[in-house]
Amino acid sequence: MTQPSHKPRVLLGITGSVAAYKAVDLIQKLKPLVEVKVVLTDAGSKLVPLKALEKASGSPVWTSLFKGSTPIAPGTPSGSHPLAVVPHIEYAKSADLVLIAPTTADFLAKLSVGMADDLLSTLCLYATCPIWVAPAMNVKMWNHPAVVQNAATLRSRGVRFLGPESGHLACGEVGDGRFAEPSEIAGQVQSYFENFNRWAGKKVLVTAGPTQEPIDPVRVISNHSSGKMGYALAQAALNRGAEVVLVTGPTRLTPPVGVTVVKVKTASEMHRQVMKHLPKMNVMVMAAAVADYRVKSISPIKIKKSQDELSLRLVKNSDILGEVLKKRKPTQKVVGFAAETDHLCENASAKWKRKPSDLLVANQVGGKQSAFENDQNELLVFSRKRAKPVVLKKDFKSKLAEKILDLLDE
Repeated sequence: MTQPSHKPRVLLGITGSVAAYKAVDLIQKLKPLVEVKVVLTDAGSKLVPLKALEKASGSPVWTSLFKGSTPIAPGTPSGSHPLAVVPHIEYAKSADLVLIAPTTADFLAKLSVGMADDLLSTLCLYATCPIWVAPAMNVKMWNHPAVVQNAATLRSRGVRFLGPESGHLACGEVGDGRFAEPSEIAGQVQSYFENFNRWAGKKVLVTAGPTQEPIDPVRVISNHSSGKMGYALAQAALNRGAEVVLVTGPTRLTPPVGVTVVKVKTASEMHRQVMKHLPKMNVMVMAAAVADYRVKSISPIKIKKSQDELSLRLVKNSDILGEVLKKRKPTQKVVGFAAETDHLCENASAKWKRKPSDLLVANQVGGKQSAFENDQNELLVFSRKRAKPVVLKKDFKSKLAEKILDLLDE
């Protein structure tokens, strides 16, 4: 796909999720950024007023495959009728992105098997542009094996998933399945079109998540890192057209479609993979929460709870960021991270002096301010190009990732 010369065209599909009412807010946030045409499924029409969508989009909302079509007169020779018999099909042909938000379990199933029993599913088969989905459903539905398999199938075909997020659901339950915030979705759309091919030709390595240092065959030393910041940075680099390698410790996250994923567990494994890929990279983003120490002698069998106290002898792991900074080429850029529980500015500044990366991104963790599992964060960024650290106020990690890469581009 090439960068569109016109205002980007987004075909927004709205399906029958309870979150459909948020589509009006989503349209309002998308309109300043892109041209929006709305397709509403029959189930979706039961949950959000057609007139509200038309008022928000400023255009008619399409609900039927044949409404507004030009009938073919009897006796018309085959092949002599114009292509645009169905105007919606013509728009799907010229769309730069199909965004289905919210997306139900039912529609994920349709997409995965290629059904075309309504307007939206037909347009998805016809469109040649990228397709993004923003699932919204009950946590049990999202975790059902059939839905999990359908999602995996779609990801393997390049369909991008925006969420779902974890939190309180409309049914009263808590868990995965919450519709991504409209501002978050609009921000991803904006990033996709604004940064398209900005980093084309660049190779980027991102580390993410925690590491696990074994104690015995069943126990490990680890930390609370969720990997969300690292995964957001990998997605942000992809949005800019970069070729991305994601070296990730154990997480519950699904890697962005299009990255090369290298899974590791220990700090030693992460160190080995980072140094292996370093010579080929243009940018190194070291966002993983790597364990500083490992157990010197790992027990070959499970340690029994037979003593009141147990001592473990720990030894230092390799300093991955420090080694990257020593061995990088002058043209390679490096982003380091510092997670601090106290005196954020002072401790992060001291680390930056020891390890002068192009950027050092610091954040507060632990206690009520812990940002590990949250979808939002606030950061302090030290930059070689700035006399003072930059404060990035609380925002979604996806947006913070874009701001970090913008600072790296300065």
